[in-house]
Amino acid sequence: MVSGIIFARELISNVDKAVKRTYWTNQEIDKFFGKRSAKEIIKDGTTCYMNPCSDLNLVSSYILFINNLPHEWIIEEILPTKEFNFSRLHFILEFKEDNHFYSIDYKRNNEVYIFNGKYNGREDLQIKQTIRIQNHQINLEKSLYENINNSQLSNLLKNYSLEANLNRLKQDNYIENYERFKRIFGENFIIKQSQNPPLL
Repeated sequence: MVSGIIFARELISNVDKAVKRTYWTNQEIDKFFGKRSAKEIIKDGTTCYMNPCSDLNLVSSYILFINNLPHEWIIEEILPTKEFNFSRLHFILEFKEDNHFYSIDYKRNNEVYIFNGKYNGREDLQIKQTIRIQNHQINLEKSLYENINNSQLSNLLKNYSLEANLNRLKQDNYIENYERFKRIFGENFIIKQSQNPPLL
């Protein structure tokens, strides 16, 4: 099962080089967040340092596709909390190589987890539902949110609002927060390997 882990590390390294987590203005958040295809993200070379998992997942899915590796998107809908009074989405990838499963989770900040085996979900957050999408159902020429809106997912994710997500990002969007992020987590991914999703 080592080859799948090595491939996952190489994939993450390639994404790290291709898509840097940077500070975006509020205008850029409105224009780009969740609204670009994998090729557009790679061409631009950046994503917002806050909530980048959707863009990073899409680019990773593109790399898995060109390597002919079957995979799934896993979408976790997180219930509202006191801190976030709206439903949030988190994206994870699960792929198969040599009849073994591996999972990649751009979990938070610059931390990326590689799991040996199928993704089991998180216990540190209240998850309303988990949705799996096969790679053949994904149109990599479209943005992540176009994929969501142009499929049966729109019925499953009725409580999710991209607008609410964008409003919260802009509320937290201070250059001081970005500088703190860089100071604590650096500019490159911190790859962690685990048998099962770790708790916070």
